[in-house]
Parts: sequence; structure tokens; C-alpha cells
Amino acid sequence: CARAERGFSGLQQAGHWATPASAAVSCRHCHRRPPPMPPLPSSSTLLERMGSVPRFQHVAATVPSPPPRHGVVAPASVHGRCRHLHRPCSPLRIQCIFKRSRAETSTNADVLKNRVFASLADVSLEQSVEDAPLIKGDVWSVHKFGGTCMGTSQRIQSVADIILTDSSERKLVVVSAMSKVTDMMYNLVEKAQSRDDSYMSALDDVYEKHMLTAKDLLDGDDLARFLSQLHLDISNLKAMLRAIYIAGHATESFTDFVVGHGELWSAQMLSSVIRKSGRDCTWMDTREVLIVNPTSSNQVDPDLVESEKRLEKWFEQESAGTIIATGFIASTPRNIPTTLKRDGSDFSAAIMGALLRAGQVTIWTDVDGVYSADPRKVSEAVILRTLSYQEAWEMSYFGANVLHPRTIIPVMRYNIPIIIRNIFNLSAPGTMICQQPENENGDGQSLESVVKAFATIDNVALVNVEGTGMAGVPGTASAIFGAVKDVGANVIMISQASSEHSVCFAVPENEVKAVAEVLQTKFRQALDAGRLSKVEVINDCSILAAVGQRMASTPGVSATFFDALAKANINIRAIAQGCSEYNITVVLKGDDRIRALRAVHSRFYLSKTTIAVGIIGPGLIGGTLLEQLRDQLDRALSSLVAVCPRTGRLFLRYRTPAERFRTGTAALLHGTTLNVTEQRS
Repeated sequence: CARAERGFSGLQQAGHWATPASAAVSCRHCHRRPPPMPPLPSSSTLLERMGSVPRFQHVAATVPSPPPRHGVVAPASVHGRCRHLHRPCSPLRIQCIFKRSRAETSTNADVLKNRVFASLADVSLEQSVEDAPLIKGDVWSVHKFGGTCMGTSQRIQSVADIILTDSSERKLVVVSAMSKVTDMMYNLVEKAQSRDDSYMSALDDVYEKHMLTAKDLLDGDDLARFLSQLHLDISNLKAMLRAIYIAGHATESFTDFVVGHGELWSAQMLSSVIRKSGRDCTWMDTREVLIVNPTSSNQVDPDLVESEKRLEKWFEQESAGTIIATGFIASTPRNIPTTLKRDGSDFSAAIMGALLRAGQVTIWTDVDGVYSADPRKVSEAVILRTLSYQEAWEMSYFGANVLHPRTIIPVMRYNIPIIIRNIFNLSAPGTMICQQPENENGDGQSLESVVKAFATIDNVALVNVEGTGMAGVPGTASAIFGAVKDVGANVIMISQASSEHSVCFAVPENEVKAVAEVLQTKFRQALDAGRLSKVEVINDCSILAAVGQRMASTPGVSATFFDALAKANINIRAIAQGCSEYNITVVLKGDDRIRALRAVHSRFYLSKTTIAVGIIGPGLIGGTLLEQLRDQLDRALSSLVAVCPRTGRLFLRYRTPAERFRTGTAALLHGTTLNVTEQRS
């Protein structure tokens, strides 16, 4: 296996191929015992063959050659067999010194003598690979399959089928651990450091899950090799968890090493399944390639320059057309295992796509694409066919659980499109995230096409720092947010009036107590002196955001947005909008979030005219209609005004361009007169 080799143990007898140093043992990467290389034919045998076929003309080798020694001939490339000598290729990337010449058929023996330059021992591996750089560009397609896609043996087989049907010339597939395995691995560490003896049985569950999956997918030598490696990994994990159990503490490096095994096992299983189908495939431990620098904010920043160097070095030793890479895991510059943190496999796929300059990155999940709103909250949400990078970035930040928030950054640099597709619905085209086409941005756009999506962030608290002494005082905002940084709280949104009388910002509700305490301490003197009037905390809030790149310079978007909230009787507590105008953000009461989301979504995506229906004196038909409406009360809540419990009278609001209720017409419905009366709001 080329991954296990960094050189050669020397030549055998003269005229034989160089033998890899590890020929006597199984490779730890591919678990195969390399077969011995067959010897080359002698010079006399070659001359005899050349007497009956067109002779070969010398082509200079791609590396400098010292004087000849032993007469060993190097074949054309590392891939397959030499098309001239019909022998397995050497691990060296140098051209064959023979080339067929159709015009000449002479059998002069001196030709061969003048064409042999060097033995394998005379050429170093470092020199030979310089002329075979990693091919990058549109020939590559990158796929990412999450834990749901890799959840069972049947789903892993479906993933393999998708890869086998991909017509791309070269493919790199990033996989997550099997469904729930990462949670199980984190649970192992938590139990071990809390000295809970049940971590042993929990580790056995992990082993059994992968063992049974492998038995469903693999057989023969492939199964034996995987189970052997799985058993070895479990033994190592037992030893490490035992050390954590004794110490009662797990460092971040220990935790990252343990939880990253799920990706290693899923990558090995999938690569074996693809090889079983006859496709050339290998797997990549991305800890050997992907280098990241941990930051103080519980995030990591990829070192793309060093990662690209290591990727090229890795490909010098690998030649498979399909590569299964582990997601989520990486290494520090000191080669210490680490992770890209939760849900980091999307980030891994984007980084690998950027390193390869891939034609596209496809992220397979369990939804048909990116919705215009959370379909669990808005039943009328629609699939978006395209999104710009900026729109996807905003949506991922505001809680759209389709992409990792940092996935967009690497691919944006090289304008690589991302496609979100559903592995359970291959007929759905999905959503493409790409650069905004220039011809889509212009005048005359309707509001529906300007606003792409709506998102909410729940469980938010609003902090308001207010006082007349803040106006015109430099450094007040710096002091406020410096104190918030000291407690490690995440500021989601900031809003400040131009009068500088108050500053309000939103933080997660579980962090607001620490924020309030540190602000009270920080500004105690200002509060006592009256320069600040109060530090107020408003709990149970939600954030609603409208996202759209083309909202910029489009009149009427904000007016329509706030008008929809006003018609739904929603009170707004804070407003924020950046000068880029990619989103409009409001803070509102938590209980109003679903009603507000439905109101603005229906205003931009559904009909602009709503109709009010009143039923007076309900009989059999009217009563049945009321019962049906009550069964779907949650859906009708955004437009429901009141239901009279005594008479059963149902009032629904509606709006006309005249902004008032009007007298309707009397309609005959199964013999029952439906009276619609005018009532002003």
C-alpha cells in the first residue's frame, strides 16, 4: 500500500523490481498483504521479442538519470500496467523509456543498450513525484452524507449506490458517523470522567452496533479486516476511557480522539462496500490532511495552506478515483487530534471542496432542500430552488438547521456551488446555493422574489441598558460588550437609537443571568450616581428575521414586513437592520413567534387578500364547518379573531385595499343562507 511506504528496502537481484519494505506484513491502511513484484525479462529476451514486433524508441525519463546500473527498466507510471512492457508499474512516477515506433522495425541490439539509463535505486521518491501534481478542478465532485444517511446498513448501501451512479471523473465523499454514534461517544466520555461504571456496557453497545452493520454489508476478507480493526480500536478506547475514569477528568484532546472514531468506522465500511462493487476506492483519515487552529471561542479556523500541502502529499501516495473521507475530525498543527465541533461534517466537505477546487459540493440530508420557513411551524413553506451565499449564510445563522453556519466560507472563495438534496427523495432537485446571478438583481422585482425566507431564534432574552448619562460618552458600548465578553455570552443582535439614550441586545436566555450580574457590577457606580437609570432584562423573547439579498434598495419591503406584523396584532420590542440589508431582524414576545412567522410568510408568499367569513346561527352544515375549524385551530390561529362560545359565531379578519370590512353577498349553501354583515374594526 503506497500510504504505508516512504521508500524502498533496496533492490533484489539484478533485473528484479524493488520490493516494498513492508512486504512481509499486512498494511494498516488497506489491510492487504502486498504481492511480490514479478521480475523483468532479461535484455536478451527483450531483444528476441523485438525481432518480431516493431521496435521501441527511447523517450527520455522525467527525472535525471545517473549512469546505468543493473539494467532495470522503469515503467511509464504508477497506474496499472505499462502498455509497452506489460508489467506492473513501479511506485515511481517516471515515463517508460520505451515507446513504440510504427515506422521502424529494425532489430539492432545496440538500440536497447543505448536506451537503459537508471535502476530504481538511483531515483528518489521525492524527485519522481514532483512531475505528477494533484489534479484539481471540475473533475472532482464532493459529496457529504450525514449521520441520518449513514444510520443503518440499508442506508449505507443506498449511499454506495448514489456514489456508484455519479458520473463524475473523480469523487471525494465525506461521511459522518452513524446516526446517534457521536452522541454515544460523548456519553462514554461523560460517564468515564464521572466514574460511572456503565461506560463499559455503553462501549459494548457501540461495538455491537458497528459489528452488526458490518456483517450486513460485508463478507469474506473485507469483513474480517474491518472487524479486526474495530476490535483493536475498541480495545484502545477501553484503555483510554479507563484512564479518564481513574483521573476523573477528560482533556479536550482526549475527548476529541474518542468521539472521532465513529467517522473512522463509517468511512471504512463505506469504502469496503464500494470496493465490493468493483470500483477502485480508498478511504482517507482527514486527521492526516485537514489542519485547523483552535480558537478561544470554541471554534476552529482551517489552515488552508498547510492542509493543501498535506492533501497533495497524501495524493502522491494514493491514486483511487473514489475517496471516502472522514468528516468532523481534523488535527492541530502539532498533529494532535481535534474536531470541527458539533455538526462539523458540512464544514469538512466545504473545506475539501475548496482544497480540490471541486465542481460542486452536494450535501445529502433528509429534507428536500431549504424551505422558505420552518415547515414544522408554517405548513405553507415552499422549497427554494436557489439561494445566494449571503442568504444561506444569514439563514444558517438564524437557525436554519440545513447547513453548518461556517460551511459557506470556504466554497465562496472559489465560487463552488453547494446543492442540498434529499437522500430519501432522489427525484427532488433540491436547493442550489451559489453566487447571485447578476441578471436577477434589478428593478421591478416583486416583493415575493425579494424576500427569500424567514427564520426564528427562540429562547432569547433582551438586555436593555438605559440612561441619560450614556449620550455622547465615548467607550460606553465598549464597556458594555467587554463585560458581556468576559462571561462568554453570545450577543445575537444589537439595537441602539441615534440619541444614544439606550443600548439593547439579545443573548441566549440561559446566559442572561450572568450577563445581568456582570453589568450590574460593572456599572454600579454609574447606577448609583444616576448616569445610568437601569439594566433591564426582558425574558421569554424570540427573534424573527426576514432574509433576502435583493431587499437592498428595494422600496416597500420593511413597510410590508411591519404591516403584516401589525395586522396580526404583534408588538415589536426591538428592531435591527444592517446597511447591507440582507436581513431585517425584530425581537418580539416568545408566545407570538409562530403567529408572527405565519403572518409575514403568508404576506410575502401567499395571496395579499384575506377573506373574513362569519357564520350566524349555525345549523348542521355551519356546525360541521366550525368543528373542522376547531380541529385545525393552530393553523387558523394567525387569522382568527374570536369565536363566541354561546352562539358559535366565528369572526375571521380580512383586509381589502380600503382597509376595512365590507358587506358581502348572500350565498346559498345547501339551502342555508350565509349572512355576511359589515363590521368596522
